[in-house]
Amino acid sequence: MDNMRLASILRDLLESRGIQQKWLAGEAGTTEATISRYVYGVHQPSLYIMIKIAEALNVPMDYLCGLTGSATAKETLTEGAELLLNCFARADSRDRRAVWVILERYLTESEQARGATPIAGEGEPLPGFGHTGTRGA
Repeated sequence: MDNMRLASILRDLLESRGIQQKWLAGEAGTTEATISRYVYGVHQPSLYIMIKIAEALNVPMDYLCGLTGSATAKETLTEGAELLLNCFARADSRDRRAVWVILERYLTESEQARGATPIAGEGEPLPGFGHTGTRGA
């Protein structure tokens, strides 16, 4: 696993959930300085620490390792989240773009930099929007 990939995943998780490195260190049984080294890609954690981090952040190990794009295991989805995913899967591309216009407000900077919006730049502008994904203008 690439240190920088793990660093990016950890930064995203900490930022999006408002979690401090100090808290994660306590949960993982290590020091804040060590967590900082993982977050900045200086070091890579042992398997034991990776498991503790995954448990603390409530994410599957395969996500933390960069093997899947989902931070939530399907079996841990709430009923509401599963319903939302099912409805989104049934929506046509125009409605999916409309949903993403709203959800883009909640993307972290690193998610935006990675191009996390799966339909960015796709299709025609939405009514009431200057161009796909941006309100007004």
